[in-house]
Amino acid sequence: METINTLFASAVTRFHERTALLEPNEDGGMITLTYDALQARVQQFTGYLQERHLAKGERVLLWAPSRIDWMVTFLSVLLAGGVVVPLDVSSKEDFLRRIAQTTEASYLVTTKKQYDTLKQPPAPLIDLDALPSGTFDSATLPTVEGNDLAELVFTSGTTGQPKGVMLSHWNIASNAAAALDVVDIHPDDRALSILPLSHMFELTIELAIIRSGASIVYARSLAPDTLLKLLNSQHVTCMVLVPQALQLFLNGIERQVRMQKKEKQWEMLHRIAPWLPFPLRRVLFRTVHKRFGGHFRFFISGGAYLPPKLAERWENMGFRVMQGYGATECSPVVSATRYNDHTYESIGNPLPGVDVRIAEDGELLVHGPNVAQGYWKNPEASAAAFQDGWYHTGDLGSQDDKGRLYLKGRKKNLIVLANGLNVYPEDIENVLLTNPAIKDAVVIGLMEGDGGPNVHAILLMDDPSQAKAAIQQANKQLASHQQVRGYTIWPEADFPRTHTLKVKRPEVLEKFQTIRSQEK
Repeated sequence: METINTLFASAVTRFHERTALLEPNEDGGMITLTYDALQARVQQFTGYLQERHLAKGERVLLWAPSRIDWMVTFLSVLLAGGVVVPLDVSSKEDFLRRIAQTTEASYLVTTKKQYDTLKQPPAPLIDLDALPSGTFDSATLPTVEGNDLAELVFTSGTTGQPKGVMLSHWNIASNAAAALDVVDIHPDDRALSILPLSHMFELTIELAIIRSGASIVYARSLAPDTLLKLLNSQHVTCMVLVPQALQLFLNGIERQVRMQKKEKQWEMLHRIAPWLPFPLRRVLFRTVHKRFGGHFRFFISGGAYLPPKLAERWENMGFRVMQGYGATECSPVVSATRYNDHTYESIGNPLPGVDVRIAEDGELLVHGPNVAQGYWKNPEASAAAFQDGWYHTGDLGSQDDKGRLYLKGRKKNLIVLANGLNVYPEDIENVLLTNPAIKDAVVIGLMEGDGGPNVHAILLMDDPSQAKAAIQQANKQLASHQQVRGYTIWPEADFPRTHTLKVKRPEVLEKFQTIRSQEK
């Protein structure tokens, strides 16, 4: 079984002086590490961990933004035999403390500035801005095998004790290898990293990029001007992102079109594009490709639902959009669309070596080398989610005769009407979001009276006066059992979201109940 350590060592052996990682420095230049230089940095920090007698299996918290030293820390802790516990940089101190306690973490790797914000630091500091060095001794490294734990990835639960997903070296390394069978990454590619490395989707794809000998550029700022500068100056060819980021990029482009009063020409190009071969689309939209540096090939979208019309819009412009589906418990990629697959409604075929079956109730079940070992110190949750080697995703879906998977929605979000008909909130939300007046929507089943639940929409809008018309427009496109019977305007500027910009439905529902009680 391959480990992340052997994956990295093999990449260094093959790609020595090729560029591995880059990031902007404070002087406006670029920090650049070759594969050899990256290995040297990893060995220096591993040497320090050896001198501190980090034991095999000891946990190290990593609470920091995505950057070169995040990856150096990750690879070093694993090489020393430790286990990385990644935490989103926006995690609160209470969450941090709970994770530190349950994992009995030995160290907290973060910046001193961030560490000093903690009232009660839960573990000793290792400063990410000045990673210490030590004498590396390969002879005393512990033997790390594929089934050994590599990461504990905790869900960002708002109540109760978060679940820590136990991912082995083989879970993650096998998933990175399988992803390369689907995503065409070669040594000349250069990826721009904008998602947090604490998110498994970003981390696994970055390991796949390292395995292929390509380069990763870390964006120290997500400001649009900064990203466009990096796209141009670093000749970026690909990017992993969430659909909302893809929408924001498109909004910025189309805002420029409106400012130039070229909406009619723009829409005409989009009507022509589907009839043209892909290379000609790039010529047709050459001004957009120039903004992206002229070398950009494809996006990999994941972490949330990708609206088909959004993917189609980008492909019209000559940008490939692939999407992956997965879960942290699956390291995380389960399925992905291929480079030339234009079935935008599908989440693609299962990765090589990953088996997916549909349970009697429509739930997607996953089996394969990428499926986690269970939840840290939580046998009850592990027994419920992992049965006979199959992970129960909680997602409802289907599979066509070509093996392509389709999502219907979350099992726990399903609305069952009084007449027994099933309503998938995600289907209705997708229809609502085709109206530009609606920024976002959460659809729920609202119990009123003695009957079954009614379909109710919670709407995020800049202009609430357009809500009634928007609901009427949506209902014309929905089946009779899907009709939205009522709506509520969300009172805040945005829904609460995860670090990958997914809506936190439990928090929305809790706030909604408060709003309803105040109205009565």
